[in-house]
Amino acid sequence: MNNGTNTALIVVFVLVLFPIFFAGLWIGITLLMSFIGGWDRVGKHYPAAGRPAGGRELRGVTGMFGVASYRHVLTVISTGEGIYIENRTIFRPGHPPLFIPFSAILQPRRQTLFFWEYIAFKIGHPPLASVRLPSKVFEGTPVERAL
Repeated sequence: MNNGTNTALIVVFVLVLFPIFFAGLWIGITLLMSFIGGWDRVGKHYPAAGRPAGGRELRGVTGMFGVASYRHVLTVISTGEGIYIENRTIFRPGHPPLFIPFSAILQPRRQTLFFWEYIAFKIGHPPLASVRLPSKVFEGTPVERAL
């Protein structure tokens, strides 16, 4: 092979194969996070029918599902019936939007880690996942009153 062929192969790799590889890796990692953290299990039991029209919306929320950390990528809407949680679109593979009714939020407890005050709780009975969300998500909700 000559230098022209080598250069053409490198260009094909960089322009075609690398983006395909990167997209596959990205999707694989987001699917793995969903599986390990429990988002996929929660999504099967508590899928959102649609985005709530009302409620208090918080964007750029940090939270945890099991050991999977979601730093500043969640949108949470608190309604009178429960909480709607969605991940940013780029992180969405394996993360369907959720609607968790307050009745499915079990064992809520207020905790602090350094300067982060959050509510740790389990979802479902039997528990599908352990979740941590900032305390401000639950202001004025039945969960806050139960603490």
